[in-house]
Amino acid sequence: MESKYWDLAAKQFAGKATPSEQEELRRWLDANPSYEAEYQAQQRLWQLTAPAHAIEVDTDAAWQKVQAGMHPQVQQTKVISLYRAVWRIAASVVLLIGLAWLIQYYYFPYYGMEVAAAGKGQRTVLLPDSSQVWLNKGSKLVYNADFKGTTREVQLEGEAFFEVQPDTQRPFVIKTEDAQIKVLGTSFNLRSYPEEAREELVVATGKVAFNAEEGTTVTIVTSGYAASLNRQSNTITKQRVSDENAWAWKSGRLQFEDQPLKEVLPDIERYYGVKLHLQNPGLGNCRFTGSFQKAELKEVLQVLAATLQLDYKEVNNHTYTFTGADCR
Repeated sequence: MESKYWDLAAKQFAGKATPSEQEELRRWLDANPSYEAEYQAQQRLWQLTAPAHAIEVDTDAAWQKVQAGMHPQVQQTKVISLYRAVWRIAASVVLLIGLAWLIQYYYFPYYGMEVAAAGKGQRTVLLPDSSQVWLNKGSKLVYNADFKGTTREVQLEGEAFFEVQPDTQRPFVIKTEDAQIKVLGTSFNLRSYPEEAREELVVATGKVAFNAEEGTTVTIVTSGYAASLNRQSNTITKQRVSDENAWAWKSGRLQFEDQPLKEVLPDIERYYGVKLHLQNPGLGNCRFTGSFQKAELKEVLQVLAATLQLDYKEVNNHTYTFTGADCR
């Protein structure tokens, strides 16, 4: 609430507002429902902190006591000085501002922001600077509707693929629960689900600065590289990647080039949301080359089994086990 209307509200509570001031306050409250909620909260706070009513002296009764020869008890009227009243109003304003901040922080954390949520599917978001974001299922992106200021800042929870428009004057900044990513113009995949132990960044084109929220060291990640933040140790590791399976959820394509099965299975698990086990650890050395474009899980498992001469069985709807001879 603007300071001018704090003053009008205080005068209204004290019964000192003129008719024109009351009308001005009412018009302002009608302009926005949130103002009315703040006004009601301020009124409750005023009532809790209002000064005690002055004690009125009954002069007629006192005069009768004098006439009866009694010594009257002098009652002192409590006078609230203007100084004290001003400080009481100021304290009310500070308390109410604090209360409003707490309410907004806990119940409306994204007040005034745009919120894009993917839910159980996927969603594409076009940002104010024409950058594009593909959100994976269970992901949420929060951003300002106009991108004013020296940076273009967004918040991500979940997984997304970004194609950021170049703007050397205004860096693009992504904040997650435990990290911050800064770019000028590039494309990359960022995975930051709160329930997972790691945040993962894979750069497709360009260069990205990746650093932990609680750290000062910045890791520069370029095309063909990935970086992983361990949330528990707050450390970042960087490694080279040779495929695009990190954003297979977006492209629908899984591709493997002479890779050991122990490296193939994690990508398939992530894409299909299943668990794949090797009954014999030696099977992890079997090497596989192949690609799948929006294939059904059953098709992928059948191709793996036929190519590597393995068998597989379904333990439940989300778990499968491979059996067969070792690959040395």
